[in-house]
This record gives sequence, structure tokens and C-alpha cells, in this order.
Amino acid sequence: MNNVKPDLGYSEAVIDHFQNPRNVGKIEHPEGIGRIINPVCGDVTELYLRIKGGTIEGATFQSLGCAVTIASASVFTEKIKGCELSTLISGQDEEVVRRLVGLIESDLGELPAQKLHCPPATVQAFLEAVEQHSQKEGNMELAARIKALVPLVSNYYKRGTKRDGE
Repeated sequence: MNNVKPDLGYSEAVIDHFQNPRNVGKIEHPEGIGRIINPVCGDVTELYLRIKGGTIEGATFQSLGCAVTIASASVFTEKIKGCELSTLISGQDEEVVRRLVGLIESDLGELPAQKLHCPPATVQAFLEAVEQHSQKEGNMELAARIKALVPLVSNYYKRGTKRDGE
């Protein structure tokens, strides 16, 4: 068992999802795959989606990253399974990104400022997987909308950095 302690600024949820990550692995023949190298720290996350009839039936991930990166992907894949894709991406662009990041942060609790860049990477990997799925389905309008959300996610990477506080 890993000896990550809560006094390092991590919530019990972060520790639990880091030590016991859910949904780790690949989905064979996924409808969408998203891969992100976090631009702040270099952590790598791949997210795999199984989508049937507009519902996310399966979501898994593989990650080479820190505790918060792994916990973020673990929480996110748990939260989105069984969700209608249309519900997850409905609303104004900023609202969609805020809601997706919020799915992770609401479960993980308060994160140390230097780790606020981790949850957005999972969201970006998800958006890339949805974009890929939309393209495969021939829904270029949805693919273009999802692609337009990615720059909004990049604003979240700046939280907790010196650039954010300058």
C-alpha cells in the first residue's frame, strides 16, 4: 500500500482514487480515444469511450502521472458512465467546460494550488475522444463544436500557476 498521507494537501478522495483507481485499462475497439500530455507537467492520460445510442456505456483510462492526475481520471470515468453524451455537452461552451471540470473537482475536494492543472487534462482527453467518435459517426457539426471547447479547457491549466496569480 502506498503511504500518501492527507497532510500533504490531498483529500481522502484523492488518496482513495490514486491508491484504488477505477476503470483502469483499455477498451477494445472503442468508439473514441483521447490522449493528452498535460502542458503544465507532462503527465500523460489516455481515455477510452464506449458509446452506444448516445449513451456512454464504458469509460476507461491509462495514465502516467501524479496522484491527482490518476484520481481525476478515475473519478471522471466513474461519473460519466451511463450518461447521455448530449447531456454532458449541452449548454454554452464555458458552461460545458466548467461542468465537466466540476464533475472531477466536486468529488476530489479542495486540491493544492499546484495541482489544479490536473483535472482539465482528463476533460481534454474526454473531449478529444468525443470529437473522434463524432467524426467516425459523420457528425462533423458536433465534432467542430467539441474541438472548439478545447481552447476553453486550456484556461483551466493556468489555475494555481504563477501566471494565474501575476
